[in-house]
Amino acid sequence: MAGGVACSGEVIHGGPSGEGGGFGAPGGMGGEGGQGGHDPEIVTSVQAGGVSWTEEGTVCVAMVPPGGDGGQGGSGGAGGSGGAGGAGDAGGAGGVFAGACPELDPYAPNTPRPPGGCWYTSLGAGVARSGQCCYEFTATCGGSGRPFLVGERARTARAQRRQATGAWGSGAARPDVAPLAPATRAALAEAWLRDALLEHASVASFSRFALELMAVGAPAELLDAAHEAARDEVRHAALCFGLASAYAGAALEPAPFAFGGAVEVTSDLAVLAARAVREGCVGETLAAVQASEQLAHATDAAVRSALGAIADDEARHAELAWRFVAWALQRGGDAVRRAVSTAFEEALAATPPAAAAPDAPEAAAPAAPEDAAPAAPEGAAPDARAAAAPDATAAALAAHGRPDDAILAAARCCAIADVIAPALRALLIA
Repeated sequence: MAGGVACSGEVIHGGPSGEGGGFGAPGGMGGEGGQGGHDPEIVTSVQAGGVSWTEEGTVCVAMVPPGGDGGQGGSGGAGGSGGAGGAGDAGGAGGVFAGACPELDPYAPNTPRPPGGCWYTSLGAGVARSGQCCYEFTATCGGSGRPFLVGERARTARAQRRQATGAWGSGAARPDVAPLAPATRAALAEAWLRDALLEHASVASFSRFALELMAVGAPAELLDAAHEAARDEVRHAALCFGLASAYAGAALEPAPFAFGGAVEVTSDLAVLAARAVREGCVGETLAAVQASEQLAHATDAAVRSALGAIADDEARHAELAWRFVAWALQRGGDAVRRAVSTAFEEALAATPPAAAAPDAPEAAAPAAPEDAAPAAPEGAAPDARAAAAPDATAAALAAHGRPDDAILAAARCCAIADVIAPALRALLIA
């Protein structure tokens, strides 16, 4: 659910993981001569409104020593850049970094990627920290599920590893991961894990929505549909955790959800209707469209099964939101109408993001043999083989439910014009 809507609020992951520890993002490739890995200081804040959000955080990469004459090596050869000679077969030690951190191109192949489902909108100047160059970033992100809000902040649980049977998604169908390069699997694990946590939080969101429907005296059929939607989200979360676990090669599940004390329930019909507009009429309509677009490009059987169920259910959830808002307009009069109009205006103020550079995780590391690009044909340009690798990566990601952001942005744009705008006009005229 990326793009197209102005949002507010923040996402906060729940408290520290319990048994098994948290699931961290895979490290990236270091500079020439070794795998350094990057360890992003993941999300400090996230704006959320059921459609898109902006993440802020810090990403760090290993410092690269400056050039210089190598030290005298042993029988193994000359020493490394700028360092002392090695003994025996060892090379020389590397030099010590003493310069400024270089500027990073957000879309360069060796730049660490932002969290799954995100693309950089800004990447600040590097600051040296403990042998690394660290860069503050802002990224636009899209996910799935209806957010659980605490005040104006959306909250999810943390993920944790667990080997016990009966974990979330343990009975779900498994995708075919054998042909995938390790970095592709890592990217898919991260993306599906984010969706799993968002879908898991949606269970709480719909459960509270059911209480709020009772607080405003909504009809029984709306209350029943809200409970059914919460059950759908349990299934969605299990499906996504199953996929994430298969790609990660480890059983993943949510840690206990940190609600932060008492759960607030509003009985203000105007507030509830405005939230339903942002999270349901807009957010879940776009979520259903996005899942359908992902399904159209997916070829893996397990991924297609999961996306098919999610797309159908999200369409019903969107319908529930539209039905509730229609009822609230009839019940609440001018105050609700003003709140609903303002919510739609704010939600649709921004257009979907332009095509972002493709997220190609393999670009920072050599592809595994299974994912290797074919040899360039005779007479081809020298960079033909290099250009084929990102294309192969993009195809693999799309086959497992992660098409390019530009494809999803176009689908969301069409949904706003062809579905949401006409429905809005009909809703406010009625």
